[in-house]
Amino acid sequence: MDIRIALCDDEKQQRDYLTLLLRKWNPKAHIEAFESAESFKMMREEKTPHDILLLDIQMGGQDGVSLAKELRAANEELIIIFITGVPDFIQEGYDVAALHYLMKPVNESKLFTVLDRAVSQVSITPKPLLLPVEGETVKLSFGDILYIESFAHYLEVVTVSGTITVKMPTYKLEQLLSDEFIRCHRSYLVNMRHISKITKTDITLDNGKFVPLSRRMQSSVSETFIAYIAGASPQ
Repeated sequence: MDIRIALCDDEKQQRDYLTLLLRKWNPKAHIEAFESAESFKMMREEKTPHDILLLDIQMGGQDGVSLAKELRAANEELIIIFITGVPDFIQEGYDVAALHYLMKPVNESKLFTVLDRAVSQVSITPKPLLLPVEGETVKLSFGDILYIESFAHYLEVVTVSGTITVKMPTYKLEQLLSDEFIRCHRSYLVNMRHISKITKTDITLDNGKFVPLSRRMQSSVSETFIAYIAGASPQ
């Protein structure tokens, strides 16, 4: 499983130490370290959301508790693990639904145990899709998306409740989508969850709408959809 972990601590020695432990726990995990809440938030506006956040409570600038509250107020669903040198913030942890507290110096075995718990939650909790729309961030459930159509530098994300226009390259959005989405045409990506029928020229969705199907993609789309229905992991 591809796990994305953010580490936010204003002490370089702590960042380096925790990064080493994280790589020992899972060499394949994608790990990014930040020296402040501000640098973490700046990154989060531009990149794929993380699954887990290891967050130091006492930092210069914005502290970890206020950052966590800000993330929760924005409906961010990442798993937060607090790191602290003093055990005085337990109530704040409950307020932001933190998974756990780890005391400094962080014990390797305790960290690994908490990370294992975090991964089990990530695996059963689908992450939302966060899209930039006119200076704001819109959160979508993958299951609500019917299909996506590209127009030059813009994408139209068609959902069960309406259409959202996003300025983003198609390839970048594809990297954020789940395996339920498949390209069926040069300009279309469709959610297999909502496919009801496939013909040689188009795809019928469960709401009655049609999406064009490229002739050269017809065979691969049909095979992938059959595997999806059978419960196999689509390629």
